[in-house]
Amino acid sequence: MKRFSIILTVLGSLFLFSCQKEVTDPNVNGGGGSVTGTLLVKMVVKSGSDSSVAEFGYNSNKITSFKLSGVESGQDLDLRISYVRNTSGIIQKQTINSNNFVTIGIDSIVTIVNYDDANNRYKNAVSVFSFFGMPTRDSIVFQYDGAGRLASEIDYTDVGFGYQPATKTEYSYIVNNLLSEKIYYYDEANSNYDLIETYTYEYDSQINPLQFVSDAPILNLNPFFSANNIIKTTLASIDPADNYVSTETFTYNSSNRPSTSTSITGTETTTTTYYYQ
Repeated sequence: MKRFSIILTVLGSLFLFSCQKEVTDPNVNGGGGSVTGTLLVKMVVKSGSDSSVAEFGYNSNKITSFKLSGVESGQDLDLRISYVRNTSGIIQKQTINSNNFVTIGIDSIVTIVNYDDANNRYKNAVSVFSFFGMPTRDSIVFQYDGAGRLASEIDYTDVGFGYQPATKTEYSYIVNNLLSEKIYYYDEANSNYDLIETYTYEYDSQINPLQFVSDAPILNLNPFFSANNIIKTTLASIDPADNYVSTETFTYNSSNRPSTSTSITGTETTTTTYYYQ
């Protein structure tokens, strides 16, 4: 779920991530999910004829797996991510699998994660896979601010000619929430980074059930860092045609966590149901 440049290109061609498809889960209740539970185990999303489900697996309340299945624009969604943790609960490895990988010559994508024990935070991660027989590496390096929050990450790729800069993402915060993400692509000709997209977020005052601050740099900072739930996303792109504003309205359960939500982006309406245990 991390923004590695090559991985995102690969996954983006297979999965337009929007978590849709109804399935039966014997561990959760129907309707809006468990009223008393606080651990989010499933998100069911529907938009028009598209539907899918995102499922989270845990060990001692730490995420160990993620599964996405369903249908998007007539195409099957199939994404499975597993996390290996050490005895202290630190993520050491991430593995991404999909039946769709076969069509683009990929078996799986394995990411080795390195941790800075002295500062108690993730330092970098390296992904390795074969793309149509070509050995490929994707490395991401994390930088932090004075408060210990992720300030930026720089992505490097190596397709056999050594690591080259690819993208950079800069983060800003408001209290306990992520305020913005600025995404840059590296301009090799001029040896600098060009700002491509800026995402800004607004929040409710209720509990985000996916807040895992210490693991957020690996899981993907948004939505795993923020204490509250995003109610408005604004994208400002270098291409104005890509700009959008997305708003989300929630209902909440007795634990002050989302029970259902409705998202509106342009003319598209998406509904989500949250299930807990």
